[in-house]
Amino acid sequence: MLMSGKRYWKHICLLALPALLFACREEVSYVERAAIASVGDVHLYKDEADMVYARHGAGMDSAAFMQNYVERWAIDVLFHQKAMENVGSTAEIDRMVESYRTSLIQNLYQDRLITQQLVPTITDAEVLEFYEREQALFELSEPYVKGFYVRIPAKASKTRDVRNWCLRKGQEDLEALEKLCSENGYDYQFFMEEWMPFVDLAHRMPLTEQQLMDRLLGKNTIEFKEGQFTYFVCADSILKRNDVKPIEMVSNEIKELLLNSKKANFIKQAKRSLYDDALKNGRVILY
Repeated sequence: MLMSGKRYWKHICLLALPALLFACREEVSYVERAAIASVGDVHLYKDEADMVYARHGAGMDSAAFMQNYVERWAIDVLFHQKAMENVGSTAEIDRMVESYRTSLIQNLYQDRLITQQLVPTITDAEVLEFYEREQALFELSEPYVKGFYVRIPAKASKTRDVRNWCLRKGQEDLEALEKLCSENGYDYQFFMEEWMPFVDLAHRMPLTEQQLMDRLLGKNTIEFKEGQFTYFVCADSILKRNDVKPIEMVSNEIKELLLNSKKANFIKQAKRSLYDDALKNGRVILY
């Protein structure tokens, strides 16, 4: 059926409308994406640079940031183009990319398989058995210490109280000592429940590491005056170089080792099971 002239032109306009709208969108998009730098036919657009500045340039001078960013962008593009000119064949790159993609897929599947099917539990007995069997792995390369350290002015009025608290080391004594140091801004640190590298303790006083070690091995609580300060140091426990780390220092490390071992064995068994099943059903054929 033939359309009337009025209906015909109306139909043509409706058909053309999407194309006109698309063209308008393209023109607006082109206008909005103003380029701020070009290397050949590769362009850096202002909106891209603005996004980078919003993410990484907070608090920085915008002009200096943009100048540096544009320069680095241009250098990267130029170097990539020069590399493409000189590399020639990209077959090796394609093989590397495919190999990397294969590894990513397999690793993702392994992680999902472990999450879905393995509920690894590491018992204290397993940790202890590994610790006793592999003690050579846990020898110390440096000494550690448990205790506390206090530095007060040499003319402090409560020096005698501090001395008594340090010698007795009861709960109330340590609480009183901490309260005094906190209220007066004295330098102190309590590490009775955790191991501190001995060198960190030595750095807080005018003694070498060896001098401090010699004094504390002779007497676990020492007091000495140097300049304007009096130092009190208590070494409740000392681990010397080449001693075996106590189990509380390495229990988390051992649990991580055992956990990784269980995961590796689980994946190894899963792969073997997959292979054995494929042999049985004929999916894998050995000639």
